[in-house]
Amino acid sequence: MTAIAASTGRAATTDAIRNALAAMHSRGGASDQQVTSPAAMGGLALGAGRFDWERGVSPHGGGIAHRDGVTVVADATLYHVDDLARAMPGVPANATRRSAAELIIAAYVAFGADCLRRLEGDFAFVLWDGARERMLAARDFAGKRTLFHARCDDGIVVASTVAGVLAHHGVRRAMDLATVASVAAGMWTHTDRTAWEGVCELRAGQALSWSRTGDATTWDFWQPPDLMPWSRQPLDDAAAELRSLLARATEERIAPSGPTSVSLSGGWDSTAVYAAGQQALSTAHTTGGTPAHERSLAPVSISYPAGDPGREDELIRDVVDHWSGATRFIDVDGIALVERATEAAAARDQPLAHAYEHWNRALAREARAAGARVILDGIGGDQLFQVSDIFLSDLLRRGRWIELARQVRARSSGAGDVRAFYRWAVRPLLPSPLLQAIARLRRSGVPRHYLDRQPSFWFRRDFLARHGLEESERRARPALPRWNAVLAESHAFLRFAFYQRIVGMLHAFGVEEGVEVRSPLLDERVVRFALQRPWSERADGAETKILLRRAMRGLLPDHVLAPRRHRTGVTSAYFLRQLRGPARPLVEGTLFLPDSRLASLGMVDARALRRAWEHVLAHDDDETGARLFFTLQAELWLRGQDVAS
Repeated sequence: MTAIAASTGRAATTDAIRNALAAMHSRGGASDQQVTSPAAMGGLALGAGRFDWERGVSPHGGGIAHRDGVTVVADATLYHVDDLARAMPGVPANATRRSAAELIIAAYVAFGADCLRRLEGDFAFVLWDGARERMLAARDFAGKRTLFHARCDDGIVVASTVAGVLAHHGVRRAMDLATVASVAAGMWTHTDRTAWEGVCELRAGQALSWSRTGDATTWDFWQPPDLMPWSRQPLDDAAAELRSLLARATEERIAPSGPTSVSLSGGWDSTAVYAAGQQALSTAHTTGGTPAHERSLAPVSISYPAGDPGREDELIRDVVDHWSGATRFIDVDGIALVERATEAAAARDQPLAHAYEHWNRALAREARAAGARVILDGIGGDQLFQVSDIFLSDLLRRGRWIELARQVRARSSGAGDVRAFYRWAVRPLLPSPLLQAIARLRRSGVPRHYLDRQPSFWFRRDFLARHGLEESERRARPALPRWNAVLAESHAFLRFAFYQRIVGMLHAFGVEEGVEVRSPLLDERVVRFALQRPWSERADGAETKILLRRAMRGLLPDHVLAPRRHRTGVTSAYFLRQLRGPARPLVEGTLFLPDSRLASLGMVDARALRRAWEHVLAHDDDETGARLFFTLQAELWLRGQDVAS
């Protein structure tokens, strides 16, 4: 991950850019710095810094490039660049060996701002068009690479992290308590605001434009398809096409030489990535002059104890044995849920923390021990190839009574009882006035949309109302397709900022541990293909991920692909063991102190917070536990900012 920074106006200096890069040292900003002179750029300063090891990971990595009056600083790994090069008229044959920054310039020269729709990969970049005196910044649709911005005097500051923006002396450090509360309350936090006033997040799939004559404007250049008709391609043909797409997507992401690690569980997502990668390597000849046999996959896995719902050790071994491989196991109980929590929170530039940060860091470190600089994951499979019981509402809406009855009978849990049927099939179709009338009769609150998140019950209603948090969440929530609930659920994953932030955090953890995290299932071609397939390939009775499993026939053992009576790979038991055990002194010694920051700011009700913790100690409720984790991390973060100030 290349740390990038840009600033315009009177405050744009090489020193300002170097300071911003230095503030992003955990992402390589202090290493191998490249900085442009604002005098040569019409008052714009750009800079990049990255770790030395990143140069060997991809021939299309980040940095700075300049051509034809256009300059780009990029944090990027581009894929399918041969197809991009063929689409650009007059591009020389060696274009595919150029850096990401050079390819972005070539695409911009050829297509203008429309190049954003043609770039495929993980990227964040800032482009300066000298002839038009225009700055363009953009972020990939999945959110792998982050970008933040703030207005500063007569210009704008852009950087890979909030810390990079705040390092600019023209940006005021003032905390945005409403955003801190939104994170602490476990809400989605849809707005582009950060925990610092005036510092905004450029969302995944968004672009930002700034010129000397106008204000900065942002727009969505990427959206998942919402009017695409369901494909009528037969299941077996669709499975063959998906298999080919996934093999290509995985091969694009395998390191050009040496081992590439795979974060391998026993589920169907990461095993599909592993199998597709093995197939791609077995049929490939050379990549960029590197013989295929000099590239390999080195899986790393988490081992759970016998009887734990997370255990998939035997399935993992069967998968790697199928390909005559071996995996490196990590004992899950050797991974702490929190480590040096106070110091870690103080070092973050935002209050949001990932509950499985150290779980993912352990996998990244094990990948490094295997000699890899790239690790592939299976993120995206649940959202693209599976669906919740919400599909029942689509069947009811369309009057497909026989199919609806069959699905209800076939599903052993979830929609099998009257209450669940009402929740998933009936309630989503009721108009708002009727829902409000039912709520009045029952003397209860109006039910929310199942994709909305209510604030944790220990948050004070007066604070929420005073800051308009729920209303701002409602206004900022991305519009979802109304005509199809299955598609809307996939759109939520692809467009809700919370998920994009998690993807960006996972990538950052990897880079800090010395590897680049790549996600073949989030290849845009795979995404668009999956979204045009019918719901019946995602769920049918008790079966799920039917299309993905069919695509892997012959590449994975039959018993691995077979339907499972019970869910496996469930991490909740580990999470609760850690929260109630090693993390308990931290929870009780932080949240319930008399000088709690959240309580003193009027955000939380201390008694309700205590009741929530006692509930988690007595019940296996990982949802409440996760919400308490977010509240804990926000409290630690606020205390860390007290120390820093």
